[in-house]
Amino acid sequence: MNISIIICSYKPDPEIFIRVLKSVAKLEIHSFDAELILVDNNSPEPIEQKFSELLSSIPIPLKVVRELKSGLTNARLAGFENSAGEILVFFDDDNEPEPDYLNEVISAFRQFPNAGVLGPGNISVEFMGNPPAWISYNKAYFQERHYTAPRYACAEHWMDFYPPGTGQSMRRSIFSHYYNLVKSGILSASDRTGKSLSSAGDVQLVFEAVKMNYAAGVFPGMKLRHLISENKTNSSYLKRLLFGMASSYPEAYAECFPHTRSVLPFFTDWEIFKKTWFLFWLRVAVKKSPRSFVFQFCEMLGKVYGSNLARGGNRSSIWFKLIPILKLK
Repeated sequence: MNISIIICSYKPDPEIFIRVLKSVAKLEIHSFDAELILVDNNSPEPIEQKFSELLSSIPIPLKVVRELKSGLTNARLAGFENSAGEILVFFDDDNEPEPDYLNEVISAFRQFPNAGVLGPGNISVEFMGNPPAWISYNKAYFQERHYTAPRYACAEHWMDFYPPGTGQSMRRSIFSHYYNLVKSGILSASDRTGKSLSSAGDVQLVFEAVKMNYAAGVFPGMKLRHLISENKTNSSYLKRLLFGMASSYPEAYAECFPHTRSVLPFFTDWEIFKKTWFLFWLRVAVKKSPRSFVFQFCEMLGKVYGSNLARGGNRSSIWFKLIPILKLK
């Protein structure tokens, strides 16, 4: 069993990316082969040039690929095209894995031969710079999790322990299947591109594995730090993140399971009002937390907007006029 590490990046934060590359250089490799594919998604200053000295010090065989088509999906496809590993390990350019991460990946897939997609059971969020105090109470939105035992399932609905993109690892056959579906246009839901913070790709990789009768989940031995730059520790970014993730899910799900499109929830203006009023009552009137109300409102608005778009109705709701006003996309 061998591994291809694929890091997709666009204009990475220098302080964070240096830590990421140093952690990759320290990855332990025992009884298996590994390669590193670094995909530069058309950064203004080429990553290979900007970090040349550090890249040359990494002991893992390295290939740098420059992908001119913007977007995380295009970068992942380019990484796959240039890889050879039986297991693909995707790190974001703000993921700092523990030295034994790859050994734990190999161990997990050997222990659980029915697992197709696995993620880290332990993600510790670290905010860089001088973040506001309130952000520390919202680490879960940045994928903080701490499992003490493996959790996995083969269910056709999203489970809390299904792995997000951070440190997501999978069997090559699964990504190959996903690759063909994207190339053929069957899967086309948006992933992170420019200012969009949608995450359809992460969701669809998991569900395509499920459709192939593989399980997806987390393994506690896989540990990393998610390094969050200071410019992401503000209300504006968090609102866009919550809206982007929530709004992209229904279309991503409907593309994987087309028979469900016609039964996706459809929300009228009145139903959206009732949801909003309940959130306001709970978060502001009872909990006295207006900031929490704003975040959860953006997430709820994303869910109903995404569901209505995927279902094909009520796209002109008065509530959706708030999306550009709040700068959610």
